[in-house]
Amino acid sequence: MIKKAFFFLFLAVHFSFQNADVHKFYLSVTDVNYSAKDQALQLVTRIFVDDFQRLLNERYDKSVVLSREVTQEKTDAYIEDYFNKKMLFKIKNQSVQLNFIGKRYEDDLIICYLEAPKISDFSEVKVTNEILMELFEDQKNIVHFKKKDQEKSLLLLKDNETQTINFN
Repeated sequence: MIKKAFFFLFLAVHFSFQNADVHKFYLSVTDVNYSAKDQALQLVTRIFVDDFQRLLNERYDKSVVLSREVTQEKTDAYIEDYFNKKMLFKIKNQSVQLNFIGKRYEDDLIICYLEAPKISDFSEVKVTNEILMELFEDQKNIVHFKKKDQEKSLLLLKDNETQTINFN
């Protein structure tokens, strides 16, 4: 009897999620590392593939497909352009140019690698991250920033998409 009740409970829970969104939260996570040796900001950003593909389709090209199986050169150019418009770093009042290095896929995430070269030492950085905010009101963008032995984290939201980090 208990097994039967558990089975029906399992079915009820399972089918109640069939119509639910794949994920109900909208989040990107970016790890930024300042390499003093290379004088560069090195970025790794994780975004849900379906959300990012929707954005690229609406903003750039309806034929863009984000997938391990499909390679489109134009996609990389779109990604670099989008990041340079929506993820901004200002150091010593100078905007930083991001270069798209590459991408890979892991489960339902796209992981993008970017770099900003020729960055001399700094004590303050202004970070703006508006990734996917034009699509989702409740988008949250987390930025973890590491410089030498210091690590700082930011939570950037639609009404608070820019913050400043100070390093000693």
